[in-house]
Amino acid sequence: MNKIIRLIIIVVTLFTVHLSCGPAANEQDPKSVKSSASEPDAESLYQTTGNWDDQYGDTIKLAKLAGKIPILAMVFTRCTFACPRIVADMKAIETKLPAGKKDHVIFVLISFDSDRDHTEYLKGFAEKMKLGDNWLVLHGGDQDVRELSMLLNVKYKKTLNGDFTHSSGISLLDTKGRLIRQREGLAKDPEDFVKAIKLL
Repeated sequence: MNKIIRLIIIVVTLFTVHLSCGPAANEQDPKSVKSSASEPDAESLYQTTGNWDDQYGDTIKLAKLAGKIPILAMVFTRCTFACPRIVADMKAIETKLPAGKKDHVIFVLISFDSDRDHTEYLKGFAEKMKLGDNWLVLHGGDQDVRELSMLLNVKYKKTLNGDFTHSSGISLLDTKGRLIRQREGLAKDPEDFVKAIKLL
């Protein structure tokens, strides 16, 4: 009988020691919590590390847009047809936004023209297009432009005169920089974007 009691005590002691050496069932390893919190979302455009100059002369990374709802398009300031039409389509979305969402949405134009579209041209374009404070016009290096165009599936090609032929897409990101909606073409109904924004 004494042997059985001693055996039970040993088993209980070993089981208790095993539990005390590991984390409690309702606790997480601090290392794993830190790691998951610091890892960027695999689908976020904010993982890109490129620097972009805006129409105000500031240099930013796309991650600065985190927490906002960005609507993006790629353009160039010397464009005379498609790009002004893209801006008009984005403005059509802007006018349809519900009051509760307007302060959360930011409109972003990224230039294909790494060689020519520096700050003064971005500023002139913003003034010509009558863009408000919730618009950013960005210029970056050739590699950053190429990377972003691939992520957004925007096709473009530089012509002999320095201008660009390009697709005319508009993209919608969520607050974490994940692509949630795109459309190709000009003069499209803005309602699909507005409905998507309402759900964010």
